[in-house]
Amino acid sequence: MNRKLLVLSLLLLSISFSQAQLLWKITGKGLKHPSYLFGTHNLISIQFLDSVPGLFKAFNDCDVVVGETVMNNIDATAKIQQAAIMPNQQNIKDLLNDEQIKVVDTELKAVMKFGLKGVSIMNPSLIQRLYKTELYKKRTGFKDDNQSESYFQLVATEKDKKVIGLETAEQQIKVLYGNEPLEFQADLLVETILHKDIVLNEMIKENKLYKAGKIDELVELSQNKDNISKETYFQMINNRNAEWIVKLPEIIKDSSCFISLGAIYLGGNDGLIKLFEKAGYKVKAVE
Repeated sequence: MNRKLLVLSLLLLSISFSQAQLLWKITGKGLKHPSYLFGTHNLISIQFLDSVPGLFKAFNDCDVVVGETVMNNIDATAKIQQAAIMPNQQNIKDLLNDEQIKVVDTELKAVMKFGLKGVSIMNPSLIQRLYKTELYKKRTGFKDDNQSESYFQLVATEKDKKVIGLETAEQQIKVLYGNEPLEFQADLLVETILHKDIVLNEMIKENKLYKAGKIDELVELSQNKDNISKETYFQMINNRNAEWIVKLPEIIKDSSCFISLGAIYLGGNDGLIKLFEKAGYKVKAVE
């Protein structure tokens, strides 16, 4: 083998190994069938899934798909959408001063093609998420609106696989909208817009870490963000992991499960990989 082919082979091997760290096989502790834990991430093309070794075989081998919530639950979706509206007829203009209103309105029109008036009663956190998504798409040319977790649930439904959610609609609403005061959320929206280049670079870096399978580094980056307090992070990530690791053993006990959750929940000392290991299971990256 010549030098160029050797270098190329080693490069492909390293890429495959790193991406394999997004998919983990769970065995041991008397399990009748293996289950799989797959880390997802926002703003990643569905085509990327083809590059994760063993992913679709693991999905096809499983009888049950597990996610945060069941996304095709019409009642749950309606509740979450209703919660996106601020309570007590509040308006975001009541949370911002005149200068901030002008800044936000101008930027929304530039990026999202509509101004603050069109979303004035929406939760500031939702506006921020929509803005960040559109900003990323506008700057990077990203066009895929599908998300891997919803994709697997959709395919599971088509294949008559059972779909299980770890959380109720009410729990999801608390995560999405209930952790910070509205005033803080409005200020965060303004800060996101004023520092949009920093925010965009963070998003690009997160996506690169995810594609490289470096979930521990992805978790570390998320923990050190200035726009989220340690308490909020603990509530959104660590607390949920602690609750899920109680529920998941019962779910995987008798069925082979494909557990599809955000990669940020898998990595780190308090992530699901470590928690499964501490609970006595064998967790191995699918290579």
